[in-house]
Amino acid sequence: MASTISTPATPAYTVEHTPFPAPSKTITGYANNTLTTVTRMSFTDRLLLTISQGERSFSHWIHVPLASASSSENVNPMGRNTNYSHSDLDEDDGDTDLLPRSDLTATTLLGGTKREDEMVGQTLATMIGSAVLMKRPREERLLVLGLGLQRVGEMGRQGFEEVVGLVLDCL
Repeated sequence: MASTISTPATPAYTVEHTPFPAPSKTITGYANNTLTTVTRMSFTDRLLLTISQGERSFSHWIHVPLASASSSENVNPMGRNTNYSHSDLDEDDGDTDLLPRSDLTATTLLGGTKREDEMVGQTLATMIGSAVLMKRPREERLLVLGLGLQRVGEMGRQGFEEVVGLVLDCL
């Protein structure tokens, strides 16, 4: 009986080991007296941000389309209507620069079953979307935000601003 020896065929492809293909950045700091981690991953079609505190799982997912806002002709990057003349704007009112853009719409994808958590999450998402468009006015990717925040109802303004500050450092 004749035996045949077969040699393994050379694969038609080559496997290259490369790092994760999406650029990412992680920042850790304290917000609302709680250790908070913010992670950003930049994909070609979306910008994914996650904010977690402690061992909390991501219980609220929100998205904000930035493409329609970046192409808006009536709103400048600060969110003000450009049809106003300079004299119509109150020059002493610097607080309006901190408001989220009015042309951004945050929509809950998952979670957000508590009304106060949903309001905080959507406000945070539009603030982050506004900051992204301020930094990169032509940004058209979808912003997806995952939240795992503790004691959202007790956060208060200072805690909210601390979370926003960590996010801005991560952008």
